[in-house]
Amino acid sequence: MTSSTERSERAGAPAFALPFRVGRALAFHELRERTRDRWVIVISALFALLASAVGLYGRSAEGNAAAITGPSLVTLASLFVPLVALALGYDAIVGERERNTLGLLLSMPVGRTEVIVGKFVGRALALCLAVGLGLGAAMLAAAPGEARTLAALLGPTMALGLAFVSVGLLVSTLVSRQSTAASVVVAIWFLFVFFYDLGLLAILVATEGAIGDELVSSLVVGNPTGLYRVSLLASLGGENALTDLGLDVSLPSASARGAIWCAWIFGPLALSAAALSRRALR
Repeated sequence: MTSSTERSERAGAPAFALPFRVGRALAFHELRERTRDRWVIVISALFALLASAVGLYGRSAEGNAAAITGPSLVTLASLFVPLVALALGYDAIVGERERNTLGLLLSMPVGRTEVIVGKFVGRALALCLAVGLGLGAAMLAAAPGEARTLAALLGPTMALGLAFVSVGLLVSTLVSRQSTAASVVVAIWFLFVFFYDLGLLAILVATEGAIGDELVSSLVVGNPTGLYRVSLLASLGGENALTDLGLDVSLPSASARGAIWCAWIFGPLALSAAALSRRALR
């Protein structure tokens, strides 16, 4: 009696080819479906429109246009990119569960970890398309010579988006209802984009600045949105840019920043895979 492995090899495909093929198909399916999602399209189009407006404003400004366009785009991206990313990730697993298709998906020759990775890859590609559309529109509208400066925003902006796609996927794995997932990701967006910095400011005021600068810096860069803002503002404006803005924050080394980004991208992804492996299908 022949095994499934032997049958696969006789058919001309190694035993591991089928699961990886299913994972790739899942990733492309997710990409195709996300590019049709009206909410993702609306938010991405709005981001592209506002980024173009920022580019045109910097082009019409006198003096150093890059000093206006770059920081303005950093602020704009720190608001919109996490929102697009969370909108892409929040229904990845819980949506399948509510439609009663998760069991069908897992009955295929694909592991639960591969399902998580496939969904993440497909939605991450959609996120990269949205970021490329927005920043590409800004580069087209910006003054000549600014394109190289604005192109430097692509990598960090995509890293910011990937971190929040991963967080959204984790939320989708942990909750049981899609409406709950939507509420949770909206709360996460407000927390990381708005309330986190306000909370740090409140702590500093309440303690009358007794907290050390090193701890404050660690708390700021521990938030992916904060790390994105201060890293790019320092990169675009030079070493004194943060001090000029009243921010006494010490940036970690490039390797430390890379480690923080990896932790935010792959940490929630690993937790999602572990949670899906332990949860029942319903």
